[in-house]
Amino acid sequence: MGLDDSLEGNSTSVSSAEVISDASPIEPSGIRQVVMLALSLCILQIGFGIVTPIFPFYIDALGVGALELGVLAASFALTRIFLAGPMGGLSDKVGRKPVLLGALIGFAIANLIYASAETIFVMIGARALEGAVSAGFYPAANAYVSDLTTPENRGTAMGYLSTGNMVGFVIGPTLGGVLAQFLGIRLPFVIAAIGTFFTVIAIQILISEPPQSVKRMAAPPKSDEISVVQVFQQQPKAYFTLAVSMFANMFAFGILEVAFMLDAVQRFGIEPIEIGVFFGIIGIITIAGNIGFGKISDKVGRKWLIVAGATMGGISLFLFMIATDVVGFYIAGMILGVAISMRGPTIQALIGDLCDDRVYGSVMGAFGAVSNSAYVVGPLLGGYLFDTSGDSISALGVASMVSFFGAIAGGIGLPRDVQLEGMCETDDESGND
Repeated sequence: MGLDDSLEGNSTSVSSAEVISDASPIEPSGIRQVVMLALSLCILQIGFGIVTPIFPFYIDALGVGALELGVLAASFALTRIFLAGPMGGLSDKVGRKPVLLGALIGFAIANLIYASAETIFVMIGARALEGAVSAGFYPAANAYVSDLTTPENRGTAMGYLSTGNMVGFVIGPTLGGVLAQFLGIRLPFVIAAIGTFFTVIAIQILISEPPQSVKRMAAPPKSDEISVVQVFQQQPKAYFTLAVSMFANMFAFGILEVAFMLDAVQRFGIEPIEIGVFFGIIGIITIAGNIGFGKISDKVGRKWLIVAGATMGGISLFLFMIATDVVGFYIAGMILGVAISMRGPTIQALIGDLCDDRVYGSVMGAFGAVSNSAYVVGPLLGGYLFDTSGDSISALGVASMVSFFGAIAGGIGLPRDVQLEGMCETDDESGND
């Protein structure tokens, strides 16, 4: 799977090739913990995705517009903006596992609220609670993996984690579309809540706090403790460029989710099950690419995979803009799936490469706030442009340009890959022994 066999580090006499080779097979305990973490992400993403095919039809039934759908989508991200940093910092202080468990319990409660919701205001409240839940879970999960990995295998590990996330991305909208088509909108939420409660029990039993995290929490306060601001000041250009790239990616996806979904319903007359199939196509392609691109980034570097992914994302958005039927809709989705799998785990791995391990959670939370700021602006702007123009063309044009801008920013501002520098240093040292 690509996790380290030892958290104490490899001897400098070991070559980079040996490090990568040895990093692939891991002990059963490591496999178990990462699989459980990936399963937890899967359950969360199922719940987040179940509502996606339902939202446009729910909004239409209530007689409200695209802007209201944008508010509903943005409420999820808005709570994440304010809570991602503090929740990530909390996982640095109290440990990853307590934050993961608390987030899952909150997520189950949010799904039960969805199941009983009668108005859009209750739906917005449930969506906001889900945002708070994800603000705790995602930074803690990424920090958990960073605690267990080195730069030589972090992309691979993040790829596995992203795969669990994307399995849920496939199942959620697909399940939501199928069940909404045949059984109504409430049953999927009940299923997600029950599955989450079982996941809480499994994590409590099967996942332990990473040794590095335990050691950090047990150590007395030191005079050399570092803050998140100090970490960002060490490589401001790199962190700023990563923030721009993440913002551009999520901004574009937020516009797509609101403006184009509504346009597809009105222009193509698609049904909930077809929206579910669309997200299923994206998810399956992303699942196939996550681990592969993660491994590639461990070997050839992160930077240009991030740039290529952002470029392909811009191309896919342009194809959405000119699509004239459901087939074009699906083809653009396939390209978007490749783009997501190229840049998603690679960006997370590069953040881990750059970051001081004492503030993993806080840094992941800060980047989560950036990502979710984009997911507030994107849906709101997408809804506004759709309401004013009557279609998604202008919104998708903006999204495509922003995605291309993210690619350009990455090409100019991202650093030479940290994990490759570390591997070269290791090889040099081994050659000097």
